[in-house]
Amino acid sequence: MFADSQTFQEQLQEIESAAVALAWGAGQILSDQFGRQLSIEYKDKNQLDPVTSADKATQEYLVREITRLFPSHGILGEEGSDETDPPGPAPDFLWVLDPLDGTTNFLNGLPVYASSIGVLHRGKPVAGALYIPWPSPGGGFVLHCRRDGGARFARAEGEAGEQVSVYASDKPVGNRLIGLPGFFVQTTKFGKPVGRNPGELRTTGSIAYELAMTACGVMQYAIIGAPRMWDMLAGAIAVQEAGGTVMAKLKGEKQWRPMDSLVPTWEQNSPTLKELRQWVAPLVAGNQQVAPLIAHNMKRRFRPVAMVRQVGRRVSQKLKGSQKRGS
Repeated sequence: MFADSQTFQEQLQEIESAAVALAWGAGQILSDQFGRQLSIEYKDKNQLDPVTSADKATQEYLVREITRLFPSHGILGEEGSDETDPPGPAPDFLWVLDPLDGTTNFLNGLPVYASSIGVLHRGKPVAGALYIPWPSPGGGFVLHCRRDGGARFARAEGEAGEQVSVYASDKPVGNRLIGLPGFFVQTTKFGKPVGRNPGELRTTGSIAYELAMTACGVMQYAIIGAPRMWDMLAGAIAVQEAGGTVMAKLKGEKQWRPMDSLVPTWEQNSPTLKELRQWVAPLVAGNQQVAPLIAHNMKRRFRPVAMVRQVGRRVSQKLKGSQKRGS
C-alpha cells in the first residue's frame, strides 16, 4: 500500500522537483553532444544495440547527482549491469534511469529521443521526469509528474509548466496518431470492436518518447511490445497522471490489467536489482476507455509458414522418439 502521510507526500514533491532538475541537466548533456562525433560500443555482436559516450556521460551525471541528493535511495540504470549492481534487496525508493532512449535515432541525427527518470516506491510508480527534444526556444521540454499530482509540460527550466491530458475519445480515431512496434502488423491484428481504422501508425524508435507523446495527447495510444523497466517507467507514470491508464500483462499473468505495481510481490519478497534488471512486460497506454479496448482486442495473426514449421518440428521430434524406442 502507498503511504498517505503528509511526510510521504512531501517526499514525493521533493523527489519530483529533483527529477525535473535532473531531466534538464540530462537534456543539456544530450543537446550538447547531438550531431557530434561520438564513441560507440555495442551490447550485441550484431551491432544492433549501440551505447554511446552520450549515454554514458548522461548516466554518470544522473547517478552522481541522485547519490548526492538521496544517498539512501537505490538506482537502476540501463547502462549498469549485474556486476555493478549492489547485492541484496532493492531499497524502498528506487530511481530507474534510461539516460538516452532512442540511441540509434540520436546517432543518425534524428532528434526523436528521450532521457527518462522514473521513481518506484516498493515497486509502485510514484514520480517521473522526461527530457524530450522539441521545436521550442530552449530546444526541448520536460514532462514531469508525481502520484496524484498530475503531469506537466515545462518549456523552460524553473517553470512548473502546464497540465497535460491524454487524448479524449471512447474509441480509436482513424486520423489520430498511434505508436506501434515495428513488427506489430506482421504478428498481430485488431478485433472487430477496434474497427478497420485503429489510427495512423508511427514507430519512433523510442519507447519513452512514445509514452510521453501519449501523455501529452499527441498520440491517442501506444502499444509497447517488450519494454524493460527503464524504457517505460517515467512515461507510464506520466500517462497515468495525465488522466490515462496503462494496461500491462505482467510475467506469469494471462490477462491484461491496469498497471499499479510493477512488482506486486514486493511486500512479501523484496527483489534484488539483478532481478529487476530482468523485468519485462507488454503495455498498452492511452485514455481509460481506449487502452483497455485495444489491450483486449489484439489477436495473433494466422501465419501458415510459421505453423507449418512448428508442425514439422513436432513431427520430427516424434519420429526421433519412435526411432529411439525401436532401436
